[in-house]
Amino acid sequence: MLDLADRIAVSIPDPRCEPWFPELTECLTLHEWKRLRKDIGIVPETYSTARMLRGNALIPRDIESLEYASLKTLNIRIEAAHHQWADSYRIAGVRFYSTDEIENTAVLECIGDALSIISQIPSLISSVQALVRSLHVLKPPDSDHDLSFSEPQIPFSIFVSVFEERVPNDALRVAEAIVHETMHLQLTLIEQALAIVEPSRCKHFSPWRREMRSSRGLLHAVYVFSVIHHFLSRLISSEGLSSKFIEARRSEIVNQMSQVGAFEQCQALTPIGRRFVSRMLTLSS
Repeated sequence: MLDLADRIAVSIPDPRCEPWFPELTECLTLHEWKRLRKDIGIVPETYSTARMLRGNALIPRDIESLEYASLKTLNIRIEAAHHQWADSYRIAGVRFYSTDEIENTAVLECIGDALSIISQIPSLISSVQALVRSLHVLKPPDSDHDLSFSEPQIPFSIFVSVFEERVPNDALRVAEAIVHETMHLQLTLIEQALAIVEPSRCKHFSPWRREMRSSRGLLHAVYVFSVIHHFLSRLISSEGLSSKFIEARRSEIVNQMSQVGAFEQCQALTPIGRRFVSRMLTLSS
């Protein structure tokens, strides 16, 4: 039987595999849960962002008691921003919803609709379900911009902004953010098992951030946006979704990808890393 690194090396160049690599998700997550149990004593049932950041499986969890069908079915929990670490995010301009705000706005409804959109692709929602244990709900910076992020040291948590009131295409935007951050988590687990990019001082222009980024940073961007492009391609004929919005996003991503084609020749990429980037660029061309 192939070990994890070998399985990843087989899947990466295989055009029959979806770019979110559903055939790898289970073994990647099982490997990480085994590590967390050994190092911290955390298992899926006791996981929380606060416990990960403190490295302590015994501290209280701030899991919101919010009942919503999609979240409950997928075992995705809304986790409050613990005051002991949330202040650092607030200093950076990241604002979290309170429980009352979440319960008395359209936030949960929008998240539920976003998960329903992702569920139209069974293999993708299965990967989201496996990789996301805690979801933190953020207030968007303004009506025109979404905010989402994840942290490599918090392997099963994502942070996603959601509007208080429903706006056109909000569920699509949240669905994209959820998939985006989930894929960051997945790629981090892949990198832990198989070297794709070596440490390097090289910097590359990122059309997404309009700034120079590290090789690893651009690798992650190329991956997640290739997945988003493929995800949206699968939704183009979905009833009830705006094909105009989807096509505009796909075109935007194609244009951005066209600006990073030279990254395929980056010397920091390992041989399998070059094949990985080549496949992602091909998917979104």
